[in-house]
Amino acid sequence: MALLAFDRNRVDSLRIALGIAVDELRGIRSTEPEAADAMRTVSNAGRTLSDIWLPRVHDVLASTAMTRCTRSGPGVVDIAQASVTATALHPGWETATDHTPVYGPPAPHTSSFDEVLADIRSGSLQPMAAPLDANGRAGARYTSLAFAPGLKREIGHVDLTPDALKFIDFISDGLPIGWRETRTLTMYYLTDVRVTQSVRVLTAYPRDQGPETLTELTTEAVTSGYMVIASESATGEVTMGIGPGEQDPTASFALASQSTESYSGAFYPDTPPDFQPVTDEPRFVNQTEWTLSKAPAPPVDGEGTWKS
Repeated sequence: MALLAFDRNRVDSLRIALGIAVDELRGIRSTEPEAADAMRTVSNAGRTLSDIWLPRVHDVLASTAMTRCTRSGPGVVDIAQASVTATALHPGWETATDHTPVYGPPAPHTSSFDEVLADIRSGSLQPMAAPLDANGRAGARYTSLAFAPGLKREIGHVDLTPDALKFIDFISDGLPIGWRETRTLTMYYLTDVRVTQSVRVLTAYPRDQGPETLTELTTEAVTSGYMVIASESATGEVTMGIGPGEQDPTASFALASQSTESYSGAFYPDTPPDFQPVTDEPRFVNQTEWTLSKAPAPPVDGEGTWKS
């Protein structure tokens, strides 16, 4: 048994909002083949709201537990005393013992930032197999991994910028030549992430276009897990002061500026991914957010380096 505490007006507002959402989801229609997967997602969301969440909300509002209570013996705390405590902390809330069954499985536990780092260091959390490297051989094949998450939730991040770089950033405000650099480690939990493994050929190519890709060898898998990204950004600039010297010495405008951004990372799946050939059928897919390859430097603009 669990203690149920709620504000009746807010729960009733939730009931109305859920009903409107169900009606709007049922009203979405599309016969386009490319929208088939999206329409299935919409249909599943509507069924979840109408079959699970709306009945749950109705049960809470219709419960008579608020008007009946079996008192415990003298000196024993029961729901009546709990009600006094809860309403004192949350005016307008009602409390009762929840007699209704719990629908669906319990929510999965997602580890914290420190827990995931500890699991990575101990080896209990293993990274996905690294992409193959061409090792600088012209004409050799190598692979890249592209990640398109269904849902992304940031678990935490930490600033890795050394104190020396922070000091250089600080004094750059008063210098004609400045350098600003930041380094950050960010961790995400990705749900139903589509991982596409592409086979490429190492040749000379423009960085904004990318290398030759052997599309017939492309495979993909869907899994969930933790993505750890280390990103770096740097800006160098030459500035000129504005106005007489007695004014703010940091007031200036940039004569020239150059910025660079890069990232590296690794993915730690909950279950090993099962890569399968990509089909040619029309479908809706999520946007790729990271592409990683095993190379000393990213081979294509906007891509990162695999580092576990």
